[in-house]
Amino acid sequence: MSSLRNPEAKKLFSAFAGLFLLFILLAGVFSLVASRQFQSTAKQTHAAVVGAVIAEYPEAEQEVVRQILNADEEAVSQGQEVLSRYGIYTDGIEVNTGLLQSNFRVTLLLFLLFSVLISGAFILQVSKFLKRQYGEIQEVTRYAQKIENGDYSLDIRDNSEGDLSILKNEIYKITTTLKSQAALLQQEKIALADSMADISHQLKTPMTSMLVLNDILSREMTETEKKEFLARMKAQLSRLEWLVTSLLKLAKFDAGTVVMKKEQVLVGHLVEKAVAAMEIPLDIKMQQVQITGDRDVGFMGDFNWSCEALINILKNCIEHTPEKGRINISFSENPLFTEITITDSGVGIAKEDLPYLFNRFYKGKNAGDDSVGIGLAMAHTIVSRQGGDITVQSEAGSGAQFTIKLYKDTVTQRADLA
Repeated sequence: MSSLRNPEAKKLFSAFAGLFLLFILLAGVFSLVASRQFQSTAKQTHAAVVGAVIAEYPEAEQEVVRQILNADEEAVSQGQEVLSRYGIYTDGIEVNTGLLQSNFRVTLLLFLLFSVLISGAFILQVSKFLKRQYGEIQEVTRYAQKIENGDYSLDIRDNSEGDLSILKNEIYKITTTLKSQAALLQQEKIALADSMADISHQLKTPMTSMLVLNDILSREMTETEKKEFLARMKAQLSRLEWLVTSLLKLAKFDAGTVVMKKEQVLVGHLVEKAVAAMEIPLDIKMQQVQITGDRDVGFMGDFNWSCEALINILKNCIEHTPEKGRINISFSENPLFTEITITDSGVGIAKEDLPYLFNRFYKGKNAGDDSVGIGLAMAHTIVSRQGGDITVQSEAGSGAQFTIKLYKDTVTQRADLA
């Protein structure tokens, strides 16, 4: 029986087994007492009959004793016929002899006493069992109420055996999970508040600039001055558009609505598309891009999102590389991962900025005035969501090197080889 694994049930069944043995013993004692009472009644009845018969017929003494010890059928039949004439031992007629009534009362009293003992012991054991069980259930209920009120300080773990102990331990595990989730939600609320503050600050700058430019444009000025201010407004609007678009993309990642594809991506084609997207800023700064790598190098991932990550890294390199500078892009492949390296000849990154470079809205010492610190954070998110990682090595004044590693699914590879 599966219920016997519970210590409470074991104790209850053990108590019932002990009571059962006790009841058997009591039943034997009561049966012995009833038997002795019946023997005493029978002795008195036999003695009374023998005494009455012998008083009248002394010569019948031996015959009467013989019939008591070993009655024959004929004598029994004759005796029953005589007794029936007096209404004794006949069907439907109560026997009111004092000796038999005394025996009946003693037997009934013993039976009632035996029943009361059985019922009382059973009720006592069941009451103790239920009291203990309901006490533990009430403890679990109070524990759940405290959890509902946000109090996670109690510990309900139980190291004993049984389903109730298992239930307590499982509830404690759920409590621990809820506590962790509550702490995580609180951290997320704080992070969201900080992010909203940063976003508001980043949006405020171009909007303030456009308001100022709009006020200036409302005044009378030459056509050349108008074109200059309109160009500035266009630049601010472009910055605002890029910022909002990037924030929306990051919000999609945070909400878990972005589904990364698993398709074969050729790194050569990926790099060419990313560089093509940055042709205008490259031409403006007259920077050269050198691409090195085998055309067969690839990985399993999402082409469009990977291109987005690469564009953000290139954008950062272009912004921090002086005019006529160089950007080198190389890629290779080994059995474990595909590696893409982007190296620039820019001003480099300060050592103290390196640990925080991929944090959202972080701006290093060498960041430009237009930098919002969101491009590298998005690149890191995209690469991480594809099971890869991105690192940076740099020293102030000697350029920066970004390394992307996209790890291969060895399980899938083994299946393909098989």
